[in-house]
Amino acid sequence: MKIRPYLTFNGTCQEAITLYKRAFNTDVLELTRFSDIPANPNFQIPEDFKDKVLQATMKFGDDFIRLSDCGPGGNLNDPESERISLAIESSVSEVQYAFGVLSEEGQVGIPLQETFFSPCHGVVFDKFGVMWNFVANKE
Repeated sequence: MKIRPYLTFNGTCQEAITLYKRAFNTDVLELTRFSDIPANPNFQIPEDFKDKVLQATMKFGDDFIRLSDCGPGGNLNDPESERISLAIESSVSEVQYAFGVLSEEGQVGIPLQETFFSPCHGVVFDKFGVMWNFVANKE
């Protein structure tokens, strides 16, 4: 069994993908848009939603995460208090870089600092409200 994060967005998934590609120096392994869904007369995709992300898979180290926009009229991201935190364990330099990128338009919850459990730990909420908990590995 494996547990993998699946992040949902209210129409801003493509923007999140662009940010995460930069922050984590990673790439998209797979991307499907709502326009790729086979036509179904019982489920019409609104024209303004066809370019939204149905599902994307992004590489994170030896693993991956999945992301998508909520379907038309979806409220999966409400309330935001139901979100979880993503823990990122990496080197000090990778933590500092990714934290810096995500905090540019985000909000720092805990500034990067040395702790008893990590040489560089911090928490940032990115511009989409996703909570990232960074812990640099001890060298």
